[in-house]
Formats: sequence, C-alpha cells, structure tokens
Amino acid sequence: MGSGASKKTADGQEVVALVEAPAASAGGSAGGAPAQASGCSAGAKADLGEPPAAVPEKPKAPPEGKRPRPARKTKDKGGAVEAVASEDTAPSGSPARRSPQDRGPRLPSPPPAASKAAELDDDDDDDETTTTIITTTSITRTETTTTKTFTTSTSTTSTSTTGPYVFGGNITEDAFAGWLSIWRNNYQVGLWNAGVPDPWESLMPKSLKGIKPIVVESSGGVAGGIVTEGMGYGIMIEGFLAAKGKDVRALNYSLALIKSWQGMVNGGAANGKITQPFAGGENKTHSATKVDQWPYGISAVEWSHEKLAPAGVPAWKFPLTEKNIQSNMGSAADGDQDAILGMIYTAHALDFPSDFVDMVMRSVISFASADLGFPDLYRILPNGEKIYVPKLGSMWGGLLPEHGKFKTLQQPWCYSPGYFAPAHYRTMRDFALKHWKKEYNDYMPNTLAGKPTTLDEMAEAFDSAVTAGYNILYYSSCSSGSVSNWVGVQTPCANDNDLNCVGVPWRHTPWVGPNGGECAQSGTRFGSFGADASRSAWRIAMDYVLYREESSEVVMYDRDGYPAQDIRFGAQRFLNRIVFQYSRSSICDGGVPGDCFFNTSSPYRMAYAYDVEKFNATHVTCDNVPNPPESWWAGFMAYPTFAAFVAPFDEIGAEQMTNWMDTFSSICNFTMVDKWNFTRGHKPRGSICLTSYFEASQAVIATMVMSNNLVPIFSPSFHYNSKNQVTILENEAIQADAQVQAAARNVAAVGFFGAGVSLVEVSVVLLLAMCFVAMTRRRRTWSGYSVLSNGRAKSPRDRVASGRRLVPAPAGAADADETMRLSALAVSEDA
Repeated sequence: MGSGASKKTADGQEVVALVEAPAASAGGSAGGAPAQASGCSAGAKADLGEPPAAVPEKPKAPPEGKRPRPARKTKDKGGAVEAVASEDTAPSGSPARRSPQDRGPRLPSPPPAASKAAELDDDDDDDETTTTIITTTSITRTETTTTKTFTTSTSTTSTSTTGPYVFGGNITEDAFAGWLSIWRNNYQVGLWNAGVPDPWESLMPKSLKGIKPIVVESSGGVAGGIVTEGMGYGIMIEGFLAAKGKDVRALNYSLALIKSWQGMVNGGAANGKITQPFAGGENKTHSATKVDQWPYGISAVEWSHEKLAPAGVPAWKFPLTEKNIQSNMGSAADGDQDAILGMIYTAHALDFPSDFVDMVMRSVISFASADLGFPDLYRILPNGEKIYVPKLGSMWGGLLPEHGKFKTLQQPWCYSPGYFAPAHYRTMRDFALKHWKKEYNDYMPNTLAGKPTTLDEMAEAFDSAVTAGYNILYYSSCSSGSVSNWVGVQTPCANDNDLNCVGVPWRHTPWVGPNGGECAQSGTRFGSFGADASRSAWRIAMDYVLYREESSEVVMYDRDGYPAQDIRFGAQRFLNRIVFQYSRSSICDGGVPGDCFFNTSSPYRMAYAYDVEKFNATHVTCDNVPNPPESWWAGFMAYPTFAAFVAPFDEIGAEQMTNWMDTFSSICNFTMVDKWNFTRGHKPRGSICLTSYFEASQAVIATMVMSNNLVPIFSPSFHYNSKNQVTILENEAIQADAQVQAAARNVAAVGFFGAGVSLVEVSVVLLLAMCFVAMTRRRRTWSGYSVLSNGRAKSPRDRVASGRRLVPAPAGAADADETMRLSALAVSEDA
C-alpha cells in the first residue's frame, strides 16, 4: 500500500531538486518525479545531489566507427551537493579522489573493425552517449578480451552462463550496516501501537513466549501507521540475518516482529466489535476461515494440533477502528509473502521446532489460499497446465472476477509485477514439502465443490505462480529492466461465478483487456516504472541467489498460451538487462573504483541510465512500459536496481561487478552513522540518502542482497525433486515393505531352521536386506529425477513444454528471441 511524498520528510530532511544545467539553483523538480503518493509506501523524494555547474550534455552520436569519450567536469559548484570527495571527505571505505595523472590514460577509440562494443548503440539515434565497457586489472585502463558477440544483421549481447552469484566488497557491507541501523530505528516496542492486544502467551510457540512484541512504524501517505508491508520487510530482513548467524540481535528482533504478526492476524478490539480471527477477511463470521465465504480463500487457520493461536495473514493496515475498517481490511500480498519468507528463515535459525513449524505451515497455507487463490482460482492453458496468478491481497487483484459472488473489491484484472516474488514461492513450497506432517492435511482448504486438497496440489500452485509471474514480467518490462507498476491480466470466464476456466492471463498484458484498459493503486501510475515496480529487481535478485539453477529455467509461453521455444527468460536474463543498461548508458565505469565519483560526490554520471527527464535515458519506456518513469534520484527507485549486479554478466567480469556494487554503495557516506544505534549518531551524507521509512526499506534490502546475507536453506537437488519427493517416498516405502515381506516368506518357505540355520543368521539376513532397501531409497530420493506429471517437467532443465509432452529444447534456441538480446530489443523499442 502506498505512501505520499512531500517536500519535507518526517525526519526533517529537506528535498533539494536536481538543477538544470548550467544553472546552479537549488529549486525545481527532481527528475520529473510526481510529488504525491508513489507506490507501496513511497516517502518523500530524495535529497538530490547537484551535478557540476555545467552538467555535460550527452554528446551527439559520433560518426560511424568513432566512439565518444565520456565527458567529465573537474569541479562541482555549491548548492545541494556536499563537499567534493577528497582524501579528507571521501565516504568511509571509498577510494580517495585521484588526480587525472593518477587515473591513467584513456585508450583511443578503436577502429570499427576492431571494436565490438562500438556496435552497441547503432540501433538508434536517441542514445546520445555511449561508453565502451572495458574490464580492468589495474588503475590504468587496458583492454582485455570480452564476450560480446554480434552479427552483421542484428546487434546482440550475450547473457552469462549460469554461475555463482556475485556480491559487493567491504564498502557494500559497510553501507548495509549503516542502512540496517537506520531501518531498525523504525522499530517500536508494543503491539498497542497497532491497536492490538498482545496474544495469549499460552497460545504461542515456545520460542515466542516471553518475547516483547515490536512493530515497524511506517510514515508517509496511506502507509502511515502499522502496515504489513513494513512488518513483512522487518521479518524478512531479520529472518535472513538470523539464519546467517552473524547478527546477534537479529533472532530476537525477528521473534518480536513475528509475535506482533500473530496478534495482528487475530485482529484488533475496536470496542469489541471485530470478529476474530479477523485476518484478511471482512468483519463477518467465517469470512477469514472458509473458502465459500467472501472474499474467496482462507486467510487464517484458527486452530492447531499444537494448541496454538490462529495463524495466517492479517489486514493490511492497523490500527483498526469502526471508522477505518472498510479501508483497512483485506490482506496485502507483498507484505504477507515477505513476512512468511522471514518466518521460514527464522524457523531455520531455531532448527525447526515442531510448534513453530506448525504456526508457519498454517501461515503458508493461508497465503496460498488468500493471496494465490488456491485451490479454485486459476486458468488453464491449451496444454492443460493450471496457471495461478498472484493476487494483490485477499480481496482484490489477479484473476478475481469483476462480478459474481467472489468479485474483486477494487479494480478488476489488476496485477503488479513488483509483487512477484518467485524465491518466496519456491521457499514456501520447499518448506511445506520438507516439513509436512500427516496432520497438516487437516489445515488444508477444500475446493468449492467440497473436495479435499493435497500438499502436492499446493506445491504445484506455488510453481504455477512462478511460471505465471515470469511470463507476465516478460510482457511488462523493457530491455532496460524497467517494469510497469500495474498491468492487466484480464481473462474472464463465461460465468461470473466460475473461478477457473480456459484462458491466458498475459494475452493482453500490459493492458487490461483488448481495448487498452488501465488499472492502478497506491498512488502510482499504470504502465510506469515507479515505486511499486522498482522492487522487481531485488525480488528477482533473491530468486537468482537462492534458486540459481531453477530460476534460470522458466517455461515461457506466447500470447496464446502455447510454449514459445524461441523465448528464453528467467532471473539472470532479467537482471542482466539492468546491468547492461547501466554499463551502456552511464558516463562512467562503475567497475573502476572511484571512476564515477571523480571530482564529485554526486552519482549523476550513473543517472544517465534511468533519468529520462534530465538526461534523456533511453529504453526506460517501451510498448510494455508505455508511460514515463518516476525519478531515478529517489532512493526507492535507484537502490533496488543496484541488486541486479549479483547475477553474473559475461560483458563484465566478477571483479568489476563487485566494484559496481561498491560504487553504488559509495553514494552515501556512513562515517558519522552509528551502526548500532542510529539515534546516537548522524544521518548519512550524500545525494540519495534519505532515512525515511520507504527509502530506507529499499536501500537496506538491496544492500542486504548485495552484501552476501542470503543463505539458501534447501539444497539444489531438493529444488528439482521436491514436487515428486512425497509421492516417490510413498511408492518406495510400499516397495520396501513388499520386498521385506517377500524375503520373510522366502525364509519361511526354504525352512532355514530345518537346514540348521540359526535364528541369529536369519535376523542378520533380514536386517541387511532392509538396510539395502533404505540406502537405495535415500540414494534415489536425492538423485536427479526427470519425470512427467500432468504434462509438466519436474526437472525443467533443457526442456520446453510441447502440448502434453516435453521435448528437449532445440540446439541454439537459447538466444533466438530478439527480446532476449538486449541490443536487439532496444532496436525494436526505438522502432
């Protein structure tokens, strides 16, 4: 949910706008960013750094065969920018300013025949500034071989083969520590801040007993108060850090936030007129706990085999009162999924105690039903595959119909790619599959027809949400990695009361329907790269870090729902779009320490990648993202994009990728920031360093991803085998029992005792047989299964769907689609 932007933030920071060159005035607008609510809790616009007095205009395209040298200035003027970075004023851990002599000579532009990178911008006349991407091994620039490949007909850039993710260096770690201190300053002790009574201690898992609840206090626009978005961020951040094990406070913070979440699920008092559990339902009995009551799905499981309190997903905003209950009710999927991901990682840090797992499992089931629409809300592709489209909350968005018993509360057929969280869905799936108990079947919702549902069906729903999300993202993004805040997924059934039917949700994406309809919420604009959409970068980066192999193998479909063998898409390819945009459009090389901040403390040289208003950035709008973006100079826009550099890119070596992340992390100077208690120090200094709620949330999450704080907790073999593991183990258990029984019958038939064989010898034979069976089961469980079920591949690697069968992908299909070739996609957008 959104928040507003003002010219002065809650913490007193003034908004200073980027000045038009060559004037040095401090007034004006920040890159054309709208001044009102921007996205999910977007706060005030960033304190923008002023570029040098005469900001270099992007040079016109050079004559054919020539490459321009990035223009630079050697002196900043006053105004909003801090003192020029020097040995005395450089950010902590960042390189000091170097003289031109120290920086080494620039290489001359190579002739056309020898320059591969020179062809990058031949696609249009709009790209006025280009830079040759050069890898380096020392301060003096030297060319090394690169992996850019081109043909005479189409300009392309290759994507790196899937490899280990990259992370930043000491500067990035220092920036994360600073942002974490700032973020934790939003924590407030006491669930009373949300107008909710503390949950009963006797109904809490043992790990939560005696813990004082804390909440995340958000500020700005509609997000003022306690919102599940902020709570979700907090639980996710602290859960990751608790699992990592290096932050001594993380586990307690996580438990305190989770305890508050449980209280919020049950609901507030509101003079005793709130139905409990309130969760994501309306104020009516069974609204949150029965699938056949509006809104569709269950948002809480109110009972437990462990005799615990209700668990699930709460209303999106607190406190709840009689006056605001209509506007605050209903869950918000983005906050829900972040919170549950954090709960799973906290469970890992606790070594998965039974009562805690029970609480988290009921939360996973509630999310699957309330926010994904499990088990009835889906569409069926021509090959028979079910497609679940993540809703925007329990009451609206996704595939909820416009009319009928389960109609959407807000605009119909609306979806936000910025909510798409594939790593979250995969983690929930794997958690459920690995820690499932037979009694958990009692928590599962029935279909509307009364049919019981199974763990396997819920796991398939999570997988389906990943497939749907990547396909919708593909049709909602540009070659620069920009993404639409809101897009359409209109796929009506013939009857308004039918929740599933044949259809393709992305047929008309980004538009709502064939007539170019629009939808929007949270104060952000339809079809624009803004505060809601910017979060796509770190959400997809998490998928690459936690599920590297699986995130690179996504089955893609065309507009009619048929497998598109020529489309190759996934986490790495999406993230590489952002890396490519920075490397081709910035007028500095972030892979060279200090290069982007030479003679300035402003990051304006990197702003050329996404600042459309001031620097005419290209490829930020396209058919899939038709409207102008919000300003890159807002922290909630810039920081999420930085996380893209964790995915390897063949054009830039690993060392340079690390340097890029350190360069981004140098934007703010944290020297005077107290890393333990933010209130005891000073605010960070720099151009994009606001400490208000939403800006800080995006900065701390992005730097957390970049500083190697995400730990996969499920093995890669489990990712590929998880959907079959339960069935396989059941089948093998039956086979093992049969083998043991057969061995016993054989023993009896042979009559060992009559032959002089002792009872001990018989027992040894049976024991060895049973051990052999057990070892076989274990070995097979973790082997690489590649089987078919309902026309889908359990091991999607090197396979594409073809009707009801799966066939190997043809050789050379990986880069056939021009939209996957970043330069070629840029050409099509300009056309």
